[in-house]
Amino acid sequence: MNVLHIYNVYSTRQIMFLVVIACIPGICSKCYFFGCGTLIQVLSFIALSFLSETILVKVRAKSFSKNVKDNSGIVTALLLGVSVPPLIPWWMIVIGVFFSIVVAKHLYGGLGQNIFNPAMIGYAVLLISFPLHMSNWIEKNDNFLRFKDIQNAVNIIFTKNTNINNTVNVQFFPDCVTQATPLNHFKNQTHLNYDNVIQNTINSNQQEIIKVSWICINISFLIGGLFLIYKKVICWRIPFSILLTLCLCSSINYFFLKNISSSPLVHLFSGGTMICAFFIATDPVTTACTNIGRIIFGILVGFLVYFIRNYSDYPDSIAFAVLFSNMITPLIDYYIRYSGYGHKRI
Repeated sequence: MNVLHIYNVYSTRQIMFLVVIACIPGICSKCYFFGCGTLIQVLSFIALSFLSETILVKVRAKSFSKNVKDNSGIVTALLLGVSVPPLIPWWMIVIGVFFSIVVAKHLYGGLGQNIFNPAMIGYAVLLISFPLHMSNWIEKNDNFLRFKDIQNAVNIIFTKNTNINNTVNVQFFPDCVTQATPLNHFKNQTHLNYDNVIQNTINSNQQEIIKVSWICINISFLIGGLFLIYKKVICWRIPFSILLTLCLCSSINYFFLKNISSSPLVHLFSGGTMICAFFIATDPVTTACTNIGRIIFGILVGFLVYFIRNYSDYPDSIAFAVLFSNMITPLIDYYIRYSGYGHKRI
């Protein structure tokens, strides 16, 4: 049984609209630190997602109002758009939308039938297939929002002009990541604590981009997530389970191996931690149905994020952690169920 259909005080369309509203602070933060390419990517993903769903609904002879106007495709496209680097080429947008909307959603039967998070399927395919493109994050220049630079960003995304350094005044920071994170910089350090992060940030503009920018971005998504909890759109158990598990694991490791481990604050406010906890892992279709099941699901995601960050080649692992947990969700629901009527509810 799908949790999306158990109980909701909002309609599906209203839920998706509130999620979009909650993403606005995070999108604004990314646009501020990485330039208008982020906004262009988001709008491109949304437009192509809407077109794809419209065609699929016509082919499948389904209701347009029930399958497209529910705004679920917009949320999937938005989450994928804020996860990718701001200047990936247009054909990667097409591939991402194809695997997230066509394969991960509609081939399973549409909203409520998919077993994996569609946005993370699209992101994982792009990351595995095109690691070089997915590892380039840029610093915007001081006047990046001028019309000339917006036009340059559009030209880079939608034309074959790949000589980016001659087109826009940008600097690349290679970062082969899951869920768009600079944690590879932290992973390569032999000693790192939160005070070091802030101090290095003050002394170096490059350090500011790969540290403070992501702290601000995560705080922005945290604000949006708290808004969703306040509006009772998402269950608080999943994000808090993820964050507490991640904090606990990193604290234990940091306590015993302080010289070679990152601070818990680094894990909490770097990479895609907050967008994972509040926007991705809380997808009502692919998470557990019961309250206890959601806590177990959150613990599993948090542990996998920490484990893959520290013991794999990926500095961050949001997509892989969420997809693996989605795969375990049916097992969680099988062993942890709602009690029958007249009995105490789990």
